[in-house]
Amino acid sequence: MRPIRRVFVLCGIVATVCLCIASPRAGAAGLDGSTRMLCVLTSAVECDSRSGCQATTVEDMNMPQFFKIDIGKKKMTPVGVAEDVAAAWETRIKDSQRMDGKIFLQGIEIRGWSIVISEETGKLSLTASGDEEAFVLFGACIPQ
Repeated sequence: MRPIRRVFVLCGIVATVCLCIASPRAGAAGLDGSTRMLCVLTSAVECDSRSGCQATTVEDMNMPQFFKIDIGKKKMTPVGVAEDVAAAWETRIKDSQRMDGKIFLQGIEIRGWSIVISEETGKLSLTASGDEEAFVLFGACIPQ
């Protein structure tokens, strides 16, 4: 295993442990969109109209695994990547709403995307779609 990959694997394990400890109390700790959130993507599925859907990894999709969501500033920013990569992946949030204990975010960045975050558990679902393709990613967030 390459050294850089080991670092990402270790960071993923540490983040997962932290999320397991923090997620039952996430709602009580302020996961309501009023503060920044630190999120991690843990699994992914990619689909296209010809071959259907298949499980993949966030790493194989060449996406940043960790990112911050700042609803007040209407942006999402990757964490733990080079500055030029972070600038390329920074995404504007076009719409945000809260309803029934969930935070809903939407935007457009090459593809249309939508995120739903449970205020109680911190669990995250992200969908993105474009021409004859769709992506579904799962993860979790904690307040920061």
